[in-house]
Amino acid sequence: MTILFLSTLSHGLLDAITTGGKGVGFFIPFDNSRFFFPLRVIKVSPIGIEKFFSEWGVNVIVSELKYIAVPCGIILTVLLLLKKSKTD
Repeated sequence: MTILFLSTLSHGLLDAITTGGKGVGFFIPFDNSRFFFPLRVIKVSPIGIEKFFSEWGVNVIVSELKYIAVPCGIILTVLLLLKKSKTD
């Protein structure tokens, strides 16, 4: 349940730092405004399978590894090390 909650929470936040789209409707249905964060570093993924397997698609994968996968891996490693040090 925690993973589902964190995935849902992080999705909008990550969308708000992408380089494309119309922005994220954080407050819909109460307000239809759409927002981006000032830092927009994650490249937006191309639509369509053939465009995904192109230079653009490779740039997107590198961007997601750099700004999502590596930081998540670091956080997970630190949490596991902290948990292990508490049990020793």
